[in-house]
Amino acid sequence: MSKCSSSAPLSLKELTQLAETFQALHAVIRLRIIGILAQGESNVADLKAALHVSQPLLSWHLRQLRQAGFVTYRRAGRQLLYRLSPERFLELEAELKTLLGDFVDVDERPEKGA
Repeated sequence: MSKCSSSAPLSLKELTQLAETFQALHAVIRLRIIGILAQGESNVADLKAALHVSQPLLSWHLRQLRQAGFVTYRRAGRQLLYRLSPERFLELEAELKTLLGDFVDVDERPEKGA
């Protein structure tokens, strides 16, 4: 028998927004960008060198991540420095907790390597 969560389920609008979020994260290159930016700010030239992709392709993926709110940038002279937006990742975490309810209980997570 299944048990129902006490938290309210996500609305259709919220589920649609969550699906759009996953769409923004679906490309491996975008996940690689996130991994690099998790280590700190980076400019396009350094990202391009690390990812071995063309500048137009990199810019397109950065734009998708910016539009989804995962990446921001600031100007430093003539270059743009990209960084992650921690607030957006916290929002995603909250959305997933709402979606999954009690399924993912922090106190019941298995130990890594177990």
